[in-house]
Amino acid sequence: MTTITVYSIDKVRERKEQVGTLVERRKTDRGNNIVGLLKLAANRFKLSPGQKIQVEFGGILVEL
Repeated sequence: MTTITVYSIDKVRERKEQVGTLVERRKTDRGNNIVGLLKLAANRFKLSPGQKIQVEFGGILVEL
């Protein structure tokens, strides 16, 4: 199982705050597992259209 941590970026205070965690529960790789989780994180944790979030998995940070 892969755990993905989602952070909200606060540009005013120049810091990031953890807003949630996603857990991949699929047992087999279907080719686009990471892309699906990134889309799910963007849909679930973005509060407004202009808000930026960062997703961390495997030591890599991706900003959405």
